[in-house]
Amino acid sequence: MSTTLDFYWDLASLDEGKRLDAAAGLISVLCKFQAERPSSQEQAQTEEDLDRICASDVTYAVKRLVKGLASPRDGARQGYSIALSELLARISCISVKVVLDLLWKYTMATKSMKGQEQRDMRFGRIFGLMALLQSGIVARPGTTSVEIRKIVGELSAIGAKKSYLREIAFVTLASMVPMLKGFELRDELITMFVGVALDKGAIETPDELYLAMKLRREYPEYDWHSAFPQWQGKHMFAEKNVGKLVSILCETSEENTALFSSWHPQLHIVWDEVFDLYYNKQRAAEVVEGKAMDFETLWDTVVERGLFAAGASQFRRYWGFLLVERLLPHLSESTVPAMMSPNIVRALSDNISLAQKSPLAKVSMRTAERLVEICEHNSKVGLAVLTHLLNQKSTIPAAGGKQTSLRTMMAGRIVAKLDGEAIVGYVGYLQEIFLQPSRAHGRDGVADPVAAINVSDKSVERQRAWAIDQMIRVARFDQVSVSEDVSRSVVAFVVAQAAFQSGDDGSGSKAVMAAPQLSATTRDYCASAVVGVVGDVGRAGQADAWATQAVAAVLDGAARRRCVVVLPGFRESRPVLADSLRTLRMLETKAKAWAGTPSAARARALAQLVGYVAVLASFSGNPQSRAEYSEAVPELIECCEKMAAQLDAPPATPRKRTTRSSAAVDEPRPVEVLTDILIGFLTRDSHALRKLCEHVFAPFADIATAAAVDAIIGVLQAKEGVAGEEGGGIDAQMEMDVDDDEEIEEEGAEGEDEELGGDVDEELRRKIHEALGSAAAPEEEEEGEEEVFDDEQMTVFDDKLTEIFVQKKQQKTVERDLRISFVNFKLRVLDLADVFWSRVPESPLVLRLLRALIDLERATRRDTRSKPIHDRAMALLTARRARVPAAIECAEGLEVLAHVHECARRAADKAELRALSAASALVTRSLLDSSDVEAEVEAQYAATVTDFMTRQASQIHADFFRVAASKLRSAQLPVLWRVAAKAVREFGHPRQALNVFRQVQAYALADVVAFSAPLLVAEVEVGVARGLAGELITALRGALVDTMKFAASGENQVPATESAPAKLVLDKARLREIIEQTMSVARRCLRLEALEAQNILPSQEDAQWMEALNALAASENFKSPIITRLCTTLASINVPTKPNVNKRKKTEPIEAKEGEEEDEDL
Repeated sequence: MSTTLDFYWDLASLDEGKRLDAAAGLISVLCKFQAERPSSQEQAQTEEDLDRICASDVTYAVKRLVKGLASPRDGARQGYSIALSELLARISCISVKVVLDLLWKYTMATKSMKGQEQRDMRFGRIFGLMALLQSGIVARPGTTSVEIRKIVGELSAIGAKKSYLREIAFVTLASMVPMLKGFELRDELITMFVGVALDKGAIETPDELYLAMKLRREYPEYDWHSAFPQWQGKHMFAEKNVGKLVSILCETSEENTALFSSWHPQLHIVWDEVFDLYYNKQRAAEVVEGKAMDFETLWDTVVERGLFAAGASQFRRYWGFLLVERLLPHLSESTVPAMMSPNIVRALSDNISLAQKSPLAKVSMRTAERLVEICEHNSKVGLAVLTHLLNQKSTIPAAGGKQTSLRTMMAGRIVAKLDGEAIVGYVGYLQEIFLQPSRAHGRDGVADPVAAINVSDKSVERQRAWAIDQMIRVARFDQVSVSEDVSRSVVAFVVAQAAFQSGDDGSGSKAVMAAPQLSATTRDYCASAVVGVVGDVGRAGQADAWATQAVAAVLDGAARRRCVVVLPGFRESRPVLADSLRTLRMLETKAKAWAGTPSAARARALAQLVGYVAVLASFSGNPQSRAEYSEAVPELIECCEKMAAQLDAPPATPRKRTTRSSAAVDEPRPVEVLTDILIGFLTRDSHALRKLCEHVFAPFADIATAAAVDAIIGVLQAKEGVAGEEGGGIDAQMEMDVDDDEEIEEEGAEGEDEELGGDVDEELRRKIHEALGSAAAPEEEEEGEEEVFDDEQMTVFDDKLTEIFVQKKQQKTVERDLRISFVNFKLRVLDLADVFWSRVPESPLVLRLLRALIDLERATRRDTRSKPIHDRAMALLTARRARVPAAIECAEGLEVLAHVHECARRAADKAELRALSAASALVTRSLLDSSDVEAEVEAQYAATVTDFMTRQASQIHADFFRVAASKLRSAQLPVLWRVAAKAVREFGHPRQALNVFRQVQAYALADVVAFSAPLLVAEVEVGVARGLAGELITALRGALVDTMKFAASGENQVPATESAPAKLVLDKARLREIIEQTMSVARRCLRLEALEAQNILPSQEDAQWMEALNALAASENFKSPIITRLCTTLASINVPTKPNVNKRKKTEPIEAKEGEEEDEDL
């Protein structure tokens, strides 16, 4: 025994090598000792038998190894269990019974033990049972069902009592499953397994599912349907059991939350069995014969909508990333749709942006890195991943340059490995998937998620829709150089599937038959894909060519005998398609001839519009829409022909305006017709068509005429139920027979009902009278003469009355929907107006649009139903514009300026006043740029100031002029300086303005204008600038002197009355504002030496100035430290100060900072 003791120390070492060496040495010595004993076939059933049959060292080793399993020291459990397992395997005289007796004896957990001691005992028993099973002695002839039941019962009890031991306990149970084959009572043992370990088939946890799958795999002939009565179908993974599988594999239970109370950072071993089921070639027949669900469905329900569902915890997402890593070795083109699902891509993108701080971010980053490595080695997989990656909204690059986004990390590396051959091969693979999804297998023959193991109709439609989406994404790729041939082949394929009968590709040659045949849903999906790709505004350079190709493919296929066009209404739309194709080719030729000129962009835009409308006329699923688009095509074609002729003509030389004939005057120009057509299209429900209208209108904005802009303005000015005198491009369906003053709320039940006490609806009265019939009493008759209804008549009357009210409610619903449609229509036209203003901000027609927007904003400000229109108009008015209209007519500009100021005087709130302030600055700058109208502009601003100072209801204040002071050119600023000086001169003195607040606003206006002093000095002549500054400062000096004298005099007192005490007319707060604003103007002027403000400002030698200051300082009403300090500052404002060298470094930055803060505040 002394020769074996040293081995036991190293068995507990933390070094795995030492443990293995010690175990090997110990077993070698023990086998040698046992070999010296007389050989015997007897097996030790008790400890006495063990002492008698085995060598003393072997007996000691067995007991010590079993006892050491419960030791928590270093690696004792691992080393002792390895040694015990190998010893039991080598020495055949030791039975299962004696080992179990020793294990139960030395690993018994009692209540007197501490919690840690009990935990050690349970771990020791688990390790002992694992060593017993791994040694293989359970399969020896001497093992009985009693020992098997004892092991199963103990492992089940440990797993049920401690959740952290449940998985290892069931893994140990699963290792016993293959051993049951050697027992005669195998079926009884399987039944015992199901009854004891699986609780009579009530499988609720992943551990139980794992054991059940192992049992079914090893013994498929057993009656599992009876063993698991709660599971339906031939296989546990049948689609009928998907709900149970989700709750088990996601480890969630609403009924028994205690089942999953602990979290583990590794995947459960049941996933090994799941992946083996679907990706093991030898088990493919099991999936097919058992009619198990396809892997795509399992992944979608468990992973995509379970572990990665919205609101899922970070722990479940962690498991999800581990599962994605497990799927990566099996990644192929067919598994990409399942793995790159929206929730998974979103989770990857969100967690990669966390700068790798959390464990979740680390595992997501590791998953993404491995995915990129696979994509770099397999270009087809890389292309499939990239199409899904760039299609997800969640892959928008993260904000901030230091953060990592999924798009930036993966796209560049994947794109670098792609080539033209990979793209062509991927498109071919997608076409094969579309035509024959039932033959879509992996490269190694293993069943893939899209493989038709048990393909349903919905699964086929889903696969085909995915294939079409992928092909369209490839054709639209911006990151990858996709050849024109590939794009054309994609468009041709999608058009053929949507337009032609299955089995013919439209070229007359026999194509591969789609199996199963295309359903109506799939054809409609292909048609919508054609419409989407032709109307893609982002691919304007190719969409027009795709439109030509789509139209030509349909017409060419229809011309062949063996080709059957299945597009609904094709006979009616065929002439329209032929005319459209002719126009498309004409525009294509023109675009090439006009290459490098603005006309080329116009021709391409027209071609895309014609092609898109023609495709809608053929591929739209709505018969009414097809008819409407077919009717619109001839007018659009005629417009395109006239527009091409106009653009083809040489530019006209400037000449005198001549009188045009009446026919020429009445005939609209092509751009005007195009604008009306686009406005008509804006009434459609197609979002892509509305965006295309904006895209088409953009290149024509610079040649838009007044009539074209008036068409837009006519829609903005139209009221509900009125088409307008000129129509304004409003479709007839927007007209509503609703009184303009009637207000019906859209939200809540109150908006659905009539107001009590309202006007009587005569139509409703007439219908009720008809329902009453002869029982309706005339109004002249007395109440006593009314006819009484019996039950049958009352039932008929109730039914008719119900029908009347239902019709009335439907009518009101239709009217409400029409109002909403009208609001949406105006919003779309506002987008068109925004395009015009943004493209040609220097057009004189902008002034017309500006006035219309102001009127629209004022007309909708109190209408809650039109709030979106009001907000959109306000956004257009307040948008920053770098350029202003040029070469405008003076009369029109002055009229618009007067209108803006008139509206500002009656502004509803500050937001509206800010918008009108921006409009005033824009019009003023445009007027002063175009012609010499300074006097008229100055008079308008002066009139606005006078209105504010003298009228109580005026909404103007000093901030209204702030935008103009900052936006006007330097040469245009004298207008505002003169207006400010006049305002101070006329209304800065006491009792000249309407009230003290308006008087203060005169000084505030001077401060606002003085903010532009640096610009004034920069470009205006020095003499003019000095004169303007002198005029303003002189006005401020005179007004301030009078104001201070008035404040210190008795006139500033308001006598007390019975209802109110005495008070000051000009109080401390208002006087402080006046002085501070005056000082601000003086300081701004003193900073600029060119203005020589020190020669203008009052000094201490000015007797009148000092008298007013001293009177104010001595006034009892203004005994305040702030007023005293301000008076002292005013007295020395023009006193030159000697520079202090010691303080200059401190004061200069402070003064600059104060100036910056003042500028920011202004």
